[in-house]
Amino acid sequence: MDKDDKKGNAIYRESVFLKKRIVLLVLIVLICIQGIVFAAALETELVKIPLTVENKTFQLDAKIYKPVGEGPFPLLVINHGTPRLAEDRAKTNASVGYKNQCETFANLGFTVVFVVRRGFGSSEGEYVENKVYADGTRNYTKSGLEAAKDISATVEYMKTKQYVDSKRIVLLGQSTGGHSVIAAGALHIDGVIGIVNFAGGRGSYAPDLVRDEKNLINSMAHYGKTSRVPTIWLYSVNDHYFGPSLAQAMVNVYVGNGGQARFISLPTSGIDGHSSFVHARDNWYSHVVNFLSEIGAIKESL
Repeated sequence: MDKDDKKGNAIYRESVFLKKRIVLLVLIVLICIQGIVFAAALETELVKIPLTVENKTFQLDAKIYKPVGEGPFPLLVINHGTPRLAEDRAKTNASVGYKNQCETFANLGFTVVFVVRRGFGSSEGEYVENKVYADGTRNYTKSGLEAAKDISATVEYMKTKQYVDSKRIVLLGQSTGGHSVIAAGALHIDGVIGIVNFAGGRGSYAPDLVRDEKNLINSMAHYGKTSRVPTIWLYSVNDHYFGPSLAQAMVNVYVGNGGQARFISLPTSGIDGHSSFVHARDNWYSHVVNFLSEIGAIKESL
């Protein structure tokens, strides 16, 4: 092979390599553009949701995330937890609360609403999730039902939106929010077809310590007596708020009293798996999507 042939082959190889790089770069750009468009294809709105309790009306802060279009879209109501320190309750913010998770579900085709309950953030009303029995022990049953009033009011408000499918409503909550949606499931709210409970419970005051633990278990038994909505319970094996044995005890009495539940033990997540809903999407995403598909909330499954 003479020098001209070698030079020609080198130029050809370089040309092919350059073309491949150009094609790869174009594909990367297209993927990025598609991702940006997809992420941007959501509409958001900050709203005030009225809640009337004992002839008093309170305004709850909330943020709506919805796909672009007229719908109707299924509705997902997302509920927050409770910090151990009372002074931190004021930090709950509708604008940014669970923002990534809200967008994740909106991108699945849901209208999502994140609501701030009474006693948190800038929502009106005193903190009411601190009920006690006559003996001074925690009445978690009543506390959960108080929170369920806020959830029910949110559902009824969202039903007035023409873009919401009022027959496909799912409630989701994390920590005390998970306990709250299980409580709401006992109220037979029209249109609710499923409940997602992430690490639900109340009364954790230090790692692996729960105040009046028996009362917490009994609250789940109470809710199970009247709930007939399919639920999924997701708890990490290293949850230091509500550990595996307590989580199992709660779901057992819930089912034993008539409730429908699928229990998912999630793998270890960080130092404390209690926050896996926020920090470990890969651990729970497929379980939740498949559940939502099975109950008819969405068509997608994994």
